[in-house]
Amino acid sequence: MARRHLVAHVFHHIHIKARDPRKTARWWVDVFGARLLPERDMAGALFVPVELGGVTINISSPRPEEADLMGEGDASLHYGLEHLGLYTDDLDKDLARLRKQRLQIFETRESPASKMAFVETPDKVRVELIQPLG
Repeated sequence: MARRHLVAHVFHHIHIKARDPRKTARWWVDVFGARLLPERDMAGALFVPVELGGVTINISSPRPEEADLMGEGDASLHYGLEHLGLYTDDLDKDLARLRKQRLQIFETRESPASKMAFVETPDKVRVELIQPLG
């Protein structure tokens, strides 16, 4: 009997909680070209997902019982989910656009293979932008 190879785990989504999920979703569309997906209500939380490069980013408000428990976002270095990484074909153009929004740019660096920068989003999520060189 032939054995089938099954993939046990497949990446499904990233989840960002935001005070205004529609505004955050629109930001991902405007800045990175994400595609809006249908909104839905889940247990009193508004979900406004977007798709970026085949990956779903679920952007939601907190559920009513979570609202008073939510801390502020933190795009600084910390343990836990550290950052999202995105390829870009024009890092300088992206950084200029993000600077106009007055978002913090934590670090820029270059290696023989790529240029990269770490920036914060309006909801305090840390994003690494990577531009391959050559």
